Amino acid sequence: MANGNNGFSPSGNNLGVNLAFTRFLFVIARDEDAMASRIKTAGGLIARGFFNDFEADGSKDAPPHETIQFMVAEQAPEPGTPGVPGARYAVQVCGKYRPRLLEVEAELRRRLGDAADVLAIEGADRNPRYTSLEMYDYAYKRALPRSSGRSARRAFVLPVNKSSAWWDKSALDRHAYFYPHVDQASGCPVSGHARAAHAGISTIFRRLFHNPDGYGREGEYDFVAYFECTDEHVATFDQVHAALRDTSRNPEWQFVTEGPLWRGVRVLKW
Repeated sequence: MANGNNGFSPSGNNLGVNLAFTRFLFVIARDEDAMASRIKTAGGLIARGFFNDFEADGSKDAPPHETIQFMVAEQAPEPGTPGVPGARYAVQVCGKYRPRLLEVEAELRRRLGDAADVLAIEGADRNPRYTSLEMYDYAYKRALPRSSGRSARRAFVLPVNKSSAWWDKSALDRHAYFYPHVDQASGCPVSGHARAAHAGISTIFRRLFHNPDGYGREGEYDFVAYFECTDEHVATFDQVHAALRDTSRNPEWQFVTEGPLWRGVRVLKW
């Protein structure tokens, strides 16, 4: 990605300022048994100077500026699995200074050399766009605060794109999909995004990151959604994911193309 910060949509509308940045780095080792020690060493080196989000506590007034979160795949991927699903190890680094995160990626690549591939997905924090006082009371005020990795062990990373038909809609029309409304195509009342995701509001910690350089960029994702939950609420995550995909309840998803869903476990270190 380029280092621009304009955050424009394909139609040229200013969609907001990037408040902070994040990078998800997925490690695909060619021989995991031989690379295990090297990966652990590399993880320890790139973590220097970062607050480890494994110890995150929602009671803190403000999170540190630079954080890191280590994860391992929920299940070891089959050897030779391509792309993100083939990653046994993943790490998320966050900070206000974008080049700092690029330096971390470069250092990880250097430490692992040609014995592993590192795939990166970038995102940025922005102020919520599709919201109102009612939406705040329904979805944000009741949102689950972050817990440490000792309790909220499970993590999910889901990159997505929105179609050109979505971006061709006016902001007001896009806004409506997040609320209960009458679907224009079917003429039937539908739940909308927020109500379809109701079961996860108070049980799943969630963050949505935007493409820092704007939407509709060739070969890049528009958003990356990140979730954390306890073991007991993995089923809740799957329930919410299925509900959002159900276009009879959430017509917004007809404009969504999902990237690979990566399912992991948060760990203190690799």
